[in-house]
Amino acid sequence: MTDLLLYCVAAVQVEPAGAPGWFRRYRSALAAVISREEDVSDILLRLPDCWNIVDHARCKGLHDEPDIVSADPRFKYGFVDASCAIVAHDDGVRFVLLMQINAAEAALLPQRPFRERTSFEQCICTV
Repeated sequence: MTDLLLYCVAAVQVEPAGAPGWFRRYRSALAAVISREEDVSDILLRLPDCWNIVDHARCKGLHDEPDIVSADPRFKYGFVDASCAIVAHDDGVRFVLLMQINAAEAALLPQRPFRERTSFEQCICTV
């Protein structure tokens, strides 16, 4: 039944893009589907304590692309925390973009389910 959901949550490593609050996909980082049953806000509630949301963070190629923001149903109500978030590890070096993606996109990505709170780092691709 969960395969029939319209959206899944994917995670991909990102890095600071040189401007305050902006990130970009880490070179050679690959996204992975980490949940087929939840939205981003559900994932945020289950993250280990060493991972925290980056307030007002945006990702180049996503939030600066007017065609995506105007046409993508995930953004029809503006920037919604249930659709997208960037989290940072306490080490200040690792950052991950969590984003809802549609089921068709999810079929093309590796699956690394985030089941246990302690397994988050195994769900993200290390590069």
